[in-house]
Amino acid sequence: MNKIVSLLAGAVALTSCQQVVDLKLNSVSPQLVIEGSVNNAPGPYQVTISQSVDFYHDNTFPQISSATVIITDSTAAVSDTLSEVAQGVYQTHFIEGQPGHTYKLKAIIAGKVYTSSSTMPQPVVLDSVTFDYATKKVIRATANFQDPIGVVNYYKFTAYINGKYLKEVHTWDDRLSDGRYVREKMDNDTSDIKKSNLVVLNLIGIDRGVYTYMSEAENIAYHNSNLVAPTTPQSNIIGGALGYFSAETMSSKTGVPARAASTN
Repeated sequence: MNKIVSLLAGAVALTSCQQVVDLKLNSVSPQLVIEGSVNNAPGPYQVTISQSVDFYHDNTFPQISSATVIITDSTAAVSDTLSEVAQGVYQTHFIEGQPGHTYKLKAIIAGKVYTSSSTMPQPVVLDSVTFDYATKKVIRATANFQDPIGVVNYYKFTAYINGKYLKEVHTWDDRLSDGRYVREKMDNDTSDIKKSNLVVLNLIGIDRGVYTYMSEAENIAYHNSNLVAPTTPQSNIIGGALGYFSAETMSSKTGVPARAASTN
């Protein structure tokens, strides 16, 4: 179901080293997909609701209209009923993301209720993005940052190359690196990075539920050759939908490779 992973952007997290590939699953029946997030940047924030398609169909997801979508900041006791600004796209009005706050999603679709909860972690600052040229013919972007000591942290990294978003997402946790200065090389598809490209790297703090979902998605992809039946990652949405709801923080840096990848 690589059509879903392009939305989910899952990544392996069984160790501190990850391999990132698209998720490809066997033929499955269409399922509801809910995706949304609140972050520490000013809103508005969006939730998208669609229906998955079989892996062998084209990559057009039917959008679901006329849902009731509510995001509640349960820490501040504030609720925001979202407006449908485009087919299947629902947007907040006034709620603002705050680190440490817990946010709850409620979506009512055709009379069925779907819920989720996510707590926004404290922000971690990305110091810089540098580049590793050691791997033949590939330039690897490297995230440099200080991991907070004594705190369990879960991260995902996303990237843009010359304004083009890379669909793959690299995930990482600090289980083996708590409190250390981290230089994490991106294992997502960096083969398109060339000398003088403008690379924007995002360090995104996520909670355990979102991290688990993305790691399982990647693990499924990695072992897909042994699958005998369709499998989906464990969503943090209750009610039977795919997707996830995330309260997250983001820090971004830009960098430009100074030389070409090695050809030796």
